[in-house]
Amino acid sequence: MSDPQRLRPVPFALRLVSHRKKRSAVAAAGIGFAVLVIFVQLGFYNAVTHTAVAISSRFDADILLVSRRFVHLSESGTISRDRLFQTLALSEVEAVTPIYFRYARWRDPETRKRCRLFAIGFPLNEALRSPPLLIPEVHEQLARLKPNGTLLLDRLTQSSCGPTAADGSVEVREQAASVVGGFDLGVGFLADGALIVSDDSFSRFFQLPSLDQPQLGLIKLTEGADVGRALKELRERLPVDVRVISKDQLSAYQRRHWVENTAVGNIFAMGTIAGFLVGVVVLYQILSTDIRNHLPLYATLKAMGYSNRRLYRYVVEQSWIFAGLGFLPALILSSILFPLVHNATRLPVFMTFGLAFFVFVLSVAMCSLAAGFSLRRLQHADPAELF
Repeated sequence: MSDPQRLRPVPFALRLVSHRKKRSAVAAAGIGFAVLVIFVQLGFYNAVTHTAVAISSRFDADILLVSRRFVHLSESGTISRDRLFQTLALSEVEAVTPIYFRYARWRDPETRKRCRLFAIGFPLNEALRSPPLLIPEVHEQLARLKPNGTLLLDRLTQSSCGPTAADGSVEVREQAASVVGGFDLGVGFLADGALIVSDDSFSRFFQLPSLDQPQLGLIKLTEGADVGRALKELRERLPVDVRVISKDQLSAYQRRHWVENTAVGNIFAMGTIAGFLVGVVVLYQILSTDIRNHLPLYATLKAMGYSNRRLYRYVVEQSWIFAGLGFLPALILSSILFPLVHNATRLPVFMTFGLAFFVFVLSVAMCSLAAGFSLRRLQHADPAELF
């Protein structure tokens, strides 16, 4: 005898979804809302991860010297500049550059708007020989920073910070300064923006008696040098008041601080989980109610020879249809929303293929999990009750 399932293939899941259009629209809207929440939370979570390495990933160095008290860039401590000179005794070391950074109070004298910017400083002569940042346009504009009090401003600084004056006049820590160029960096949640100055301007703005205590030192090795070997030798040669780390280690410290140890990273991670659970609960309620309302239909299919496995597949397929119906509108809305958020806040919130694919996988998993919970109701579909 022929298998009735092969003789009468029925797109049962699709028919159930399209049969009651209003109910299906409500279900798709609920799933779409949950997926939109996941998109937004992951978008901001990615902005946190970008913040973590926004600056550390731009350092053009193989090895870095940091203080023993270093935790992350906002809590770095200082090192002695003499330690940088000591590294030159290693033949593999090609160039060293001290880096200074602090938060700077910023004011636009035209609008009186106050902001908090992240200031980065370094010696111009050394930077001309060995660029400290992997931002080519900064290297091209270094000559503009020779006059004391001049600076380059990150174009991704909050637009409300200014400057509004045609000559670029601003105030940094209540001292007159002038914007003479720009670059693209984007520091995310770290500050309202970033600026780059020479070490002389940095000393003036922060009223430093000397420049002997940089926040960290960049060490660039000769071409083909073994980074692991150089790390080991420098750790053996240098005193214990400094730590010798790789660029990857610096980024790891930054990620651990921003993603794991701050409330910002944890909030968005928990928000993603909350959106996932909301979607599971919403679809579970819809599928379980639908199964209960259609128990006679499922019992009839069982009487016709359909196996439990086949009926389970119908429910799972129905959940996947809802996943698609909810995902597409959420993707479209997120693609519109993310640029608006970026333009308004200058946070690195972007839609990427990787993000879209990951959320799609989460959507399918979310709906499959809801279908799995609702399958228990199919056990009540008893063909004997039809007679």
